[in-house]
Amino acid sequence: MTKIIIIGESGQLAQSLKRLAWPAGFELDFVGRRKLANVADAGARAAVATLKPDLILNAAAYTGVDRAESEPDAARLLNADLPAALASACGDRIPLVHVSTDYVFDGEKRTPYVETDTANPLNVYGATKLAGDRAIESAGLPRWAILRTSWLVSELGETFPAKVLRRVQAGEALRVVDDQQGCPTAAASLALAMQQMGLRLLDGDKATCGLFNFCGTAAMSWHAFAAKLVDAAETAGLKRVPLQAVKSADLIAAARRPAYSILSCALIRDRCGITHPDADSEIERMVRAILARS
Repeated sequence: MTKIIIIGESGQLAQSLKRLAWPAGFELDFVGRRKLANVADAGARAAVATLKPDLILNAAAYTGVDRAESEPDAARLLNADLPAALASACGDRIPLVHVSTDYVFDGEKRTPYVETDTANPLNVYGATKLAGDRAIESAGLPRWAILRTSWLVSELGETFPAKVLRRVQAGEALRVVDDQQGCPTAAASLALAMQQMGLRLLDGDKATCGLFNFCGTAAMSWHAFAAKLVDAAETAGLKRVPLQAVKSADLIAAARRPAYSILSCALIRDRCGITHPDADSEIERMVRAILARS
């Protein structure tokens, strides 16, 4: 029996990992904060010693970008201290797959970011995620992978698509920023990439070790993404609502966001053969799933 610990329990990424088909002989154990007891080094070591995993996938993070500005300690605990503790607990034996973010960049670049570009986060969320990345990179693990992603969305929970569709169903007008560029990434696709990377690390595939970008195939603004969701909702029979483009400066937000955080996924494609499905088909799938449960 091959045992996998998935750090995280109720979030969209952990739930997407739970939905995957896993090979025969694999056992999954989802470890939320209640099971972990604490995220310090001792807590992580205790959980690993008790559960004895063969692989750890870290799907846990503090993702409240604006809230992190007023809760930096809470953000640091999950985004920096937890990855460091897991890397320490893994030691030489256990492979680790961790998820990072495009928000480690400042958005000043105007061509897709590659893995070797200099990070310069604009907010607490990005800074704490970067600290977690560096803790893993410097831990000296023989088998590890970081997947840096962007704009994670799904049909699960209160993500951007669900919020937009709820407004469409209520017949309410939408105001969405059009001066932030990124790549929406389906949680289901990121979960599959984590699974593929983890299984290859278990097999000793050295090509999968390191830092990789993984995100959706289409670069767009949040406004353009909302327009695609509205179009799909109209196709599904909902009445179209007004959609206004606004600037980031027009909205009150505690945290600054990078204006441009498009990631190049050439490395993970060329070295590992891992790609994200077509963006439009993923959007249509999410819309159908969200509307089906409402």
